[in-house]
Amino acid sequence: MNEPVVTDTAFMGPWLADTIRQCDGLTAMMSYWTFSDVFEEQGVVKTPFYGGFGLLAEHGIAKAAFNDFVLLHRLGDTRLDVGSDSALVTRRKDGSLAIAVWNLFLPEEKGAPKKFTLHFAKSLAAKSARITIVDALHGSPLAAFEKMGRPAFPSREQIAELRKAGAMPQPKTLPVSQDSLSLTLEPHALALIELSR
Repeated sequence: MNEPVVTDTAFMGPWLADTIRQCDGLTAMMSYWTFSDVFEEQGVVKTPFYGGFGLLAEHGIAKAAFNDFVLLHRLGDTRLDVGSDSALVTRRKDGSLAIAVWNLFLPEEKGAPKKFTLHFAKSLAAKSARITIVDALHGSPLAAFEKMGRPAFPSREQIAELRKAGAMPQPKTLPVSQDSLSLTLEPHALALIELSR
């Protein structure tokens, strides 16, 4: 859907991850429609966020989908079976785990926070996990765009602010206690959890 509430929002991360989960083993390759929102199919861009199909808005501003792809690219080569429709668990060649979890709601739904508790085999022996989350307030420029009044033609300073707001958020470290980890994700959030042996 070529609508701002779909392609410009954090909704794309959980949707992408879930689509990859559902298509795993059914296709050799998947691709996003286009890299940039600036292309001739829809005419001249009249505002940075208009629901374009790209990962980058006008002026090279990263949308949440761009950062979601960065997170998903960090998944490992081997998918591990897990009984969840909100997670992809993978192992990397070095033996570490990379896990994507998400809180998916349709754009027209309000949604609610979702708590995840992950239990790990004792053999993993991880003491902490590195977690990066992309959601409406982290790795998405839309909150900043709304705050500045949705200018159709942002100033250079506003463009710089939007690029900063759209940058990949810094990961946080959470302790793994008794071989488990709990976290709560806001609606339309995608998290990458990285654990080393």
